[in-house]
Order: sequence, then structure tokens, then C-alpha cells
Amino acid sequence: MRKKIEVTSDRWREADTPPPPAPDGEAPEFGDHVIPGDPTQPEPGRGDGAESVGGTEAYIVALQADLDDARRQIEELKKQVLYAQAEFQNFRRRKEEEQRDLARFANGELIKSLLPILDNFDRALQAAEQSRNFDALIAGVSGTSKQLQAFLQKAGVTPIETLGKDFDPHYHEAIGHAEDTDYAPNTVAEEVQRGYTMHDRVLRPALVRVAQG
Repeated sequence: MRKKIEVTSDRWREADTPPPPAPDGEAPEFGDHVIPGDPTQPEPGRGDGAESVGGTEAYIVALQADLDDARRQIEELKKQVLYAQAEFQNFRRRKEEEQRDLARFANGELIKSLLPILDNFDRALQAAEQSRNFDALIAGVSGTSKQLQAFLQKAGVTPIETLGKDFDPHYHEAIGHAEDTDYAPNTVAEEVQRGYTMHDRVLRPALVRVAQG
């Protein structure tokens, strides 16, 4: 059985009036607050999780591709270095062979030019054996010696002057003293073996005896 309730007080009208002020004297603000549990309001600081995961995976894939490309470049550079080293070894080996051949045959033209002089010595000896003529032998050897001297002079080789010259250790090598000579002291009084220079460079010093005062 329902009972009928009658409202005999005007207290319900007080709901239309604003709420009492806050203790500090200012009215509370409710417009900027988010209602807890409201599904229509997104939580601050959180985005779409699927998009974050997808972007990270794409970044990792790009880094892996760059790493693979760098590795391929490194392998290619290693091959180029090995190829360059092999080429350098071959080049050095060829140069060493060329230098050995050059050292072996560098005097080939010089020896070839001396062969006619050697032929003349052989002819002079053969003529002396057949004729038994000492004067003919002297003439043949003298002519061949002049030919040899002309060849050496053409090559820049000249004999070192000795007799009567001041002793010079750069050009003379003393093997003793000569006494009772007409040469001044410390001058070359006797030539034991001739010395030679080539383009102002000593090939062989002259062996001499020096006058002693």
C-alpha cells in the first residue's frame, strides 16, 4: 500500500541557489576538471601504442639495412686492398728483376767497344809469332795501346799526372820514399802504377814514391 507524501517545506528550492563559498572565500571551479571514469576523455600523456611499436620496428629495420650496406662496403674495400697489395708485390718483383738484368748487362756496350782493341792485340801477337820480328810486335802493341787510350779518353777516362807534382792523397797513394832524386821534397819522384780519373772522379789512385828531403 503506497503512502502519499506531501512536501510541506520550501527547502527544495535552496538547490537552485549556488553552493556555499570555499573556506578561503573563493568559489570552487569545476569546469576544468575531468570527470573520473569518463570514457570520452583521453588520458593525458598516452598516444596510440600501435603507432609507437610500428615506428620503432621500421627504425630498427632501417638501421639493419644500413649496417648490412656498411659491411658490404667494408668487404669490397678489403678486396681492393688485397688486390693493390698483390699488384705492388708484382711491380716490385719486376723492378728487382730489371735491376738485376741491368747490373748484369750494364757494361755490355763498353765491352763491345773493347772487342776491336782485343782483336788488334791478337793480330799483333800472331804477326810476331809468324815473323819472329820483335820490332813488328812492338809496333803492333804500341798501336793497340794508342787505340785503347783513345777509347778511354772518349769515355772520359784520363791518366793522373804524377812526376814532379806535389803529393796529393786524393790522387796519389805513396808506397815509399825515393832518395837521391832531383825532385823537391814531398813531390812525386817515381810512378809505380798509373792512376786514372773518370769525369773528375778518381777511378784508381796512382801508386807513387815521394821525394824525401
